[in-house]
Amino acid sequence: MKRIPVVSPLGAAVCLLVLTLVSPIYSAAQSAAASRIVQAIDDSNVAVLHGNLNPRARPEFDQGPVNAGMAIKGASLNFKLSGAQQAALNELLIEQQAPGSPNYHKWITPEQYAARFGMSTADLNKVTGWLQSEGFTGITVSRNHNRVSFTGSAGQIESVFHTEIHNYLEDGETHYALAVEPSIPQAFAATVLGVRNLDDFRPKPRVRRPSGFSLQATPNFTSNISGNHYMAPDDFATIYDLQSLYSLGLDGTGVTLVVVGQTSISTTDTRAFRSAANLPAKDPTMTLVADSGTPVEVTDDEVEADLDVEWSGGVAKNATVDYVYVGNNTNFNVWDSLQDAIENDRAPVISTSYGFCEAGLGSAFVLQVQQLAQQANAQGQTITAASGDDGAADCDTGSSGTQGLAVDTPASVPEVTGVGGGEFSADVSSPSTYWNASNDASNGSAIEYIPETSWNDTTASIAAGNGLSASGGGASIVFGKPSWQTGTGVPTDGKRDVPDISFDASPDHDGYLICSNAFFVGQTPALTSCATTGSFRASDSQSLAVVGGTSVSSQVFGGVVAILNQATSSGGLGNVNPTLYSLYASTPAAFHDITTSNNIVPCTANTPNCPTSGTLQYGFSAGTGYDQVTGLGSLKVAALEAAWPGAGAPAATSDFWISGLQATVATPGQSATSTITVSPANGFTGTVNLTCAASSSTSGISCSLSPTSVTVNGSAATATLTINTTAASVITKPSASLRPHKSLPWLPASGGLLFAGVVLMGVPSRQRKSATMAMIVFACLVAWAGCGGGSSSSGGGGGGGGNSGTSAGSYIVTVTGTSGSTSHTTSIAVAVQ
Repeated sequence: MKRIPVVSPLGAAVCLLVLTLVSPIYSAAQSAAASRIVQAIDDSNVAVLHGNLNPRARPEFDQGPVNAGMAIKGASLNFKLSGAQQAALNELLIEQQAPGSPNYHKWITPEQYAARFGMSTADLNKVTGWLQSEGFTGITVSRNHNRVSFTGSAGQIESVFHTEIHNYLEDGETHYALAVEPSIPQAFAATVLGVRNLDDFRPKPRVRRPSGFSLQATPNFTSNISGNHYMAPDDFATIYDLQSLYSLGLDGTGVTLVVVGQTSISTTDTRAFRSAANLPAKDPTMTLVADSGTPVEVTDDEVEADLDVEWSGGVAKNATVDYVYVGNNTNFNVWDSLQDAIENDRAPVISTSYGFCEAGLGSAFVLQVQQLAQQANAQGQTITAASGDDGAADCDTGSSGTQGLAVDTPASVPEVTGVGGGEFSADVSSPSTYWNASNDASNGSAIEYIPETSWNDTTASIAAGNGLSASGGGASIVFGKPSWQTGTGVPTDGKRDVPDISFDASPDHDGYLICSNAFFVGQTPALTSCATTGSFRASDSQSLAVVGGTSVSSQVFGGVVAILNQATSSGGLGNVNPTLYSLYASTPAAFHDITTSNNIVPCTANTPNCPTSGTLQYGFSAGTGYDQVTGLGSLKVAALEAAWPGAGAPAATSDFWISGLQATVATPGQSATSTITVSPANGFTGTVNLTCAASSSTSGISCSLSPTSVTVNGSAATATLTINTTAASVITKPSASLRPHKSLPWLPASGGLLFAGVVLMGVPSRQRKSATMAMIVFACLVAWAGCGGGSSSSGGGGGGGGNSGTSAGSYIVTVTGTSGSTSHTTSIAVAVQ
């Protein structure tokens, strides 16, 4: 039952006096930059950092310790945000995507991010001082103040971090990695999210090559030799509705787009590609990540990088493509390129075709990726990522799933747009309806949009010895359902689902043309790329370099986002996922719903998720609306641009949407508020009724709204959401402000407060801050009712018992707005400290 404090006048007065005296000390401590490392760093008192072992470093591959003298350059400690910082960042990210908010599309700089969400200077000095005392060199602090890098020998790292570094033999290649979870001093262990760059396992390129021409859907650029069709940039623009935007000058002009990679590339090939596609001459800029070594061309990675640079720039044909890559330091890879692009805010759009399944990266690293992605969004950066090419079995690369259902990171991160794969289907029976018999000046031959099915060439790919080949998708095992991921078909699984959208990804029907000398390395007879012919043909004037996979899908969407940036003149769009899902509901005509086929792949008996009977396979099927194969479907880009906020004409259907900010309750028993904003879309007017509900009836959280309905008439309307929490009940005594304490008959209750103040005066000034609050607690306990300790109960429990109240943690309050038959919800995160 509710307890009503009973405060004696004298006790209240004395408490007020004490609090008044000490409050300037407490306020000053709160307003100063919070230092989280409050203990001395003691090497003898350490804590284990869990989740930092690379899952690819499996015990059965262990070849024993590395040479202790092996140098490891650029290892790093990566720090997490404090609870208060994370709450503030979450709130900022919501505000930046909420029209009507003062922070709407107000992006911050890396320096502003560091000041608000980085480690304090004092803490960084303590960590760098400790590293220096341990003999490490090359110690640097990242621009976002959340990472400290250092260089040392393997033996030195093993000794200082209480770990072991071993060699591992995987697929005939020798790698090194941690064999034991590292430990660091307890004094700052709670601030560390993970360690990085202590292994040399690089993500493998996933570009898909054609399986051959024996497919049921025969691969139909129209080839004047075979008559087959392949995708040139002009074809993509026709099929996915970009030609009208180009005619308006919307082609990425003035926008920079980052492509991340892990190899050097030749501009000879990128120039040849643009020439063959009749694109304006425009070389990519090349940015080598600092301390990553010297540039080197890696054949397999170069094919991936060529397609990434050529096709992102092939869609946003006048954008500046900045290729950010790493050199030959073996412990650097494409993740460092992504990190560099974000920490240095290199462009408003970042696209990546690399990734790995969540379980294969480890929990600590996946959370590091999310923290980086949140920084990117706060700076206005949009990240597009491939959803994977192994169907629902993202952890597997062979011909059968053995590790269970899995999705790909970074596509699974809510702050990243995961891009899956479709496959053209209508042109199988009627190619002349969709393809001309000859090419235009840009080597394009597509006539119109070609209806799609889901990309799944697994059967043909396995037959050709190439393994699984299908659109990645499914449910995350790390991230919960984002509030914006709603709509027809979205699973009610409470998990982040992947992908978000799709584009054609089949290398077989119909693959994308690239120009890449690396594509032909090792082939017989020896060939060189189209750079030698002035067309898409290789040096034999016949062969074509054709690729597919969600690697291409993510890049072409990166080009689309660059065009949206130009159209909105926004300097960045941040996380585009909320807008995509909102537009899917309000403007479905901007999407091609892909409703057939699946990403089902074979699995091995007695392995995770594989059925115990029937056909040994698992995966998901496409259907109406959202699905875990193609997401919301593919895009009609001109229609999407027309409906995009701030870009083009409004959509025809009026609607509204609601948003709110995270609420933080400092102490259980207190309340917090959040402003709920109801924003009109496309001229909506009307009354919106509001209701709220807590996620659990047993959490001790209740909510209310004022007012319970708002009228929207041309501008946003607001309401106040109040969240109430429950304090833990305690055994209470009658008020007796002047009665002596039973245990201390010589000390009057209210006098206990004065006693506390006297004792405090004897505490050395450097210790007084920490003693202050302890004394307040002591004084109030002694005084019983003096600071609210005494209370009267309205029933329940008699003189003892009580309840635990609302526990510290994170909760969700759902607010629903309804106007007629239209209803939308938003989830408000509530942090109880």
